Amino acid sequence: MSTVTPLEHTAIGALAGVLEVSIMQPTVGVKNALQEGRPVPRTIPMLYRGVVVSAGAMLPITAVQFGMNRFLEQTYRRVMKTEQLSMGGTVALAMGAGASSAFLGCPAEFVMIQQQKAGRSLAAEARHIMAAYGPLKPMKGLSATIARESLYACGYLAVAPLLRKKLAEQEAIAAVPGAPLVLSGITAGLLATVATQPADTIKTRMQAFPDSATHPQYRSLMSTVSHIVKTEGAGTFFAGLWPRAFRIVCAVFILNGFRSTVVDAVDNHRQ
Repeated sequence: MSTVTPLEHTAIGALAGVLEVSIMQPTVGVKNALQEGRPVPRTIPMLYRGVVVSAGAMLPITAVQFGMNRFLEQTYRRVMKTEQLSMGGTVALAMGAGASSAFLGCPAEFVMIQQQKAGRSLAAEARHIMAAYGPLKPMKGLSATIARESLYACGYLAVAPLLRKKLAEQEAIAAVPGAPLVLSGITAGLLATVATQPADTIKTRMQAFPDSATHPQYRSLMSTVSHIVKTEGAGTFFAGLWPRAFRIVCAVFILNGFRSTVVDAVDNHRQ
């Protein structure tokens, strides 16, 4: 049993989130452009536009997901008086951890999307949003963000570890060094991408057009879904799928690899 506490998992998650964004930010720029229907950025500075707020957003998101998942696991074991988590319990706790992080990620991504569109600095964009929309507007798209983060966290916190364990029990697969890790990471990443892509597209559209008076079609989750289906077709929900799939598969490896390495190092040091 690991000795790493929820608070320590929170710190590990914060570092893992910054590392992941620092590596994968260009895929975010491409994905957002495809989802919004604007030209894809062509230069490195343009691809990394919004990286500061993106890293600032991912830091608390992964911190909360790591820490909350560990807290919920410990609480479950204490209440249920068991050391073993069922498959369903593992999935449910991961989804709960993901949902809790949406309240931090939603406003940060709103600022990043507006910054990518306008090309303003972070400080200038924050001032513009406050002046034009007020302090509550960055929470637009929260319901879609909750859906996305629940399923995403389920992918890397539950599906990937569970699948890796199952694959490691297969002699033919376990005989190949690293095969369970690679196969579980790719599978979990692709499943998480497909499951969360519609919610991510809805969230991006809602946040890209914040003025409900000018763009009433993006006023709510349901109006956004209805507008996209009627005017562009259901396939639009999967715009930007491949750059996002690449990012999420890589993120599964980065986040799980970083977490496992640090947790094992801490446990070994204490032992």
